[in-house]
Amino acid sequence: MKVRVAQARDVPVIWEMLTELAAFEGGVVSATQADLARDGFGDRPLFEALLAEVDGQSVGLLVFIPLYSSWQGRKAVMIHDLYVREAARGHGAGKALVTEVTRLALVRGCCRVEVNVLEWNAKARAFYEGLGLRHNEGWLGCRSGVLG
Repeated sequence: MKVRVAQARDVPVIWEMLTELAAFEGGVVSATQADLARDGFGDRPLFEALLAEVDGQSVGLLVFIPLYSSWQGRKAVMIHDLYVREAARGHGAGKALVTEVTRLALVRGCCRVEVNVLEWNAKARAFYEGLGLRHNEGWLGCRSGVLG
């Protein structure tokens, strides 16, 4: 298993895995490959991605975004999407991806790694708890509808 930072040439496989994740969660991806290329690999990237590979084939994806803790005055990162293809599940790809984003966060001087987990996804919740991430008691996630 190899984990590496995604490059612009990986946009098709990133989009493909995001589409697979969205289908699993009952949604659809409206972002195009051009959107991902512009926003992840342009002059000012809005996200970064890691790929887990076995024998040169991408089996897992972790998309993360920068955060800032105004109280701690330090950077942080949020795992936005984590997906491992069904055939590769249970072989350590998810753990390898989370381990690598945590390593990158430490190297970059981040104060924490955050993730939102769907309430109904007990397997994902257990996975993250097994890696030491804990539910943020007393906090509820909120978001606006589509703007513009």
